Amino acid sequence: MGNATFTFKIPIMEYRQISNLDLNVSIISLGTWAFGSDKWWGKQNDADSESVLEAAIASGINTIDTAPVYGRGHSEKVIGAFLNRKKIRENVILATKVGLSWQGSKILHNLKKKRMVEELDESRKRLQTDYLDIYQVHWPDPDTPIAETAATMNEFYQKGIVKAVGVSNYSVEQMTEFLKYCPLHSLQPQYSMFERSIEKEIIPFCIENKISIITYAPLYAGILTGKFFFDKVSIPNDINRKMKKADLEEPMFSINKETLRLLKAIASKYSKTLTQLAINWNFNQAGITSAITGMRKLSQLQDNLGSLDWKMSNDDASQIEAILSLRLKEIKMLNETSKHARQ
Repeated sequence: MGNATFTFKIPIMEYRQISNLDLNVSIISLGTWAFGSDKWWGKQNDADSESVLEAAIASGINTIDTAPVYGRGHSEKVIGAFLNRKKIRENVILATKVGLSWQGSKILHNLKKKRMVEELDESRKRLQTDYLDIYQVHWPDPDTPIAETAATMNEFYQKGIVKAVGVSNYSVEQMTEFLKYCPLHSLQPQYSMFERSIEKEIIPFCIENKISIITYAPLYAGILTGKFFFDKVSIPNDINRKMKKADLEEPMFSINKETLRLLKAIASKYSKTLTQLAINWNFNQAGITSAITGMRKLSQLQDNLGSLDWKMSNDDASQIEAILSLRLKEIKMLNETSKHARQ
């Protein structure tokens, strides 16, 4: 697929099945939030986005994840125009979302049936497609019963407009309620070496119920690349980095830097970067089907592809667990010290 040429050997891509459906996704999915060219990830040239799309598909990445809220529909438009021009819609698994809309400078939740039907049509128009491979509830809507949302999604699924139903940022309780009214094939949660809250309840629930997990933010807003700690890369002024402000300032900066230094030593044993180690770790954890990695330029695609076609030893995997556990202990001590100081 695609006409991109590479100056490096492309690793072998692995594919995993979504739930029990006839959908096999690449273990790296292409995240396209940056394609929206908005304040969340900063400005992006459409030509660069299209170059990444072409090269990603040529490398074996078959799953493209987007959402209407990414650049007020601009990400979807870029993807739709590209797939239509290349005539390769049938070759990709297209995943988008529903439930978030811009109103002025605010993002609003709305999962009422009327709005969901409108959003589905709007997304299909921008993406220039009659159907969606994976349609995902972006976030729960506190003002709409899950029963209404799930029943509407089930209508889309039964009509064949949607091949797989997904939710994002849902708890076990919310997924349990959703399943009463609609099949659920995938969950998209945040998951990384530095954000592992889904491991306790959500991953076991998904494994038990055959719900595929497609993770987002495996690089923790770029923090796990190490570039802000070792490469003297200045921290961008976008919203995503502002949300991780505490991790990039003292005392967390020093804790994270030491953690990344230890992880970097393990990555070096395999001639891999921190980025490649973090992504490889992610899609090799129990229950994980694919990891969504944002790529806005070809160099990032090349780096991310280096996470493929290798596996760390059990000893190194255990060492990583010890390193990450030590970080959590230090954070706990820091919080306790801070709490006592306030008393």
